[in-house]
Amino acid sequence: MRPNVTAGLTVAVLALALVIGGLGAGIALSGREGPPATSTIATTSTVTTTATGTNSSSPFVLTLVISINNVFNSTAGTMPAFYVLGPNGLQSSASISVPAHKLIKLVIVNYDDGNASMVQSGVNTVSGTPGNTVLVLSNDNINSSQGMMGIVVKGGQNVSSVDPMVLAHTFSVPTLNLNVPIEVSSTIVAYFTINQPGTYTWDCLTLCGDAAMSTPGWMTGSLVAS
Repeated sequence: MRPNVTAGLTVAVLALALVIGGLGAGIALSGREGPPATSTIATTSTVTTTATGTNSSSPFVLTLVISINNVFNSTAGTMPAFYVLGPNGLQSSASISVPAHKLIKLVIVNYDDGNASMVQSGVNTVSGTPGNTVLVLSNDNINSSQGMMGIVVKGGQNVSSVDPMVLAHTFSVPTLNLNVPIEVSSTIVAYFTINQPGTYTWDCLTLCGDAAMSTPGWMTGSLVAS
């Protein structure tokens, strides 16, 4: 389920960061922040994993990238992995720091175009977000054009669940009742708030390799809210 990607993945990720950054340091919603979105104009701002702008009401933007063909070891071979996209490029997802008591905008860029079986039934259903929905942007539901200020993205789809046949991964924090299913080759935008500071375990709840699923920084890790 994990085909080869080109050596230019890092360049593609950084280029995509420029596009996503223009979407209000994630995916902006017609010039305002807040869930959900269907249209925006991209500029060339850079995505960071800090609160955007100086407005305290702006969401904290957390951008994750799922890449494949990461060499785990000579025995396990290559595995998919989550990375945090920070100001200096890709960083480990073993421990992800976020603020408590603040709206978090989660943007997940998934380069994996293979589907996976679910660890348990129901993990293809969204939970823990406003309206229990996420915004999915993929080749199947967007229509891009060139505008005066850059790429205009029209479309996207707000969904409450993902077809298991196109489910690649999840970003799940069971103790927060947060579950974000991730379609193959897509960008997902979700919003959530952590009301209680603490350290929470995040996992991918699809079968994407025993080694990756049990090793922090691959398909599991800590979400630290403070």
